[in-house]
Amino acid sequence: MNSYHHGNLKKELLDCALKMCERDGYTKLSIRSLAKESNVSQTAPYRHFKTKEDLYAEVAIEGFNKIHKAISKYDSNDSKRNLIDGTKAYIKFGLKNANTYDLMFGTAIKDFTKYPMLFEAANKTYLHIRSTFKEFSKNKDDLYIEESCIDIWAKIHGMVGLLRKLEVVPVKLVEMPDTPFKAINLISKNLDSYLEKFFNKF
Repeated sequence: MNSYHHGNLKKELLDCALKMCERDGYTKLSIRSLAKESNVSQTAPYRHFKTKEDLYAEVAIEGFNKIHKAISKYDSNDSKRNLIDGTKAYIKFGLKNANTYDLMFGTAIKDFTKYPMLFEAANKTYLHIRSTFKEFSKNKDDLYIEESCIDIWAKIHGMVGLLRKLEVVPVKLVEMPDTPFKAINLISKNLDSYLEKFFNKF
């Protein structure tokens, strides 16, 4: 990797951190490893990230901004279609950016309010899901909307986890009886139909 230009050091360090997070997992990401990967002095990243948690927070902010961008581009007059397409985009992000996703939704950063930009980035993702569902739902009761959105979010997270598992299990397991993987594989091949039926329950 080429040495970084000091005029945009933070951005280039962050770009490097995002790549390292996906390549190695966030547990391998540290300020020291980032400095080594970036060909800068051990002290240089500390001008921008005081602690490892600060670095994690910046990576998570980028992740939440990307997932929000992915799900919020669907804005047709068909609210159910927006939900389905947004959910698919969310799942796609979780599969493509698995290690960043684990950092975003794990416990490595315990208090998002410590990082206002992270709190805002994470919350706007939820608020988008809520507003999209509210447009779709015939029941506009606030408590119903909130509880339904948690159901939806739990479904999305569950699907990300199951589809990630499907990617790594042996092929023979997909056809083995009395396991869930055959059904998961069928769902993965027709996610639209599955999500259509899921949202019809609301």
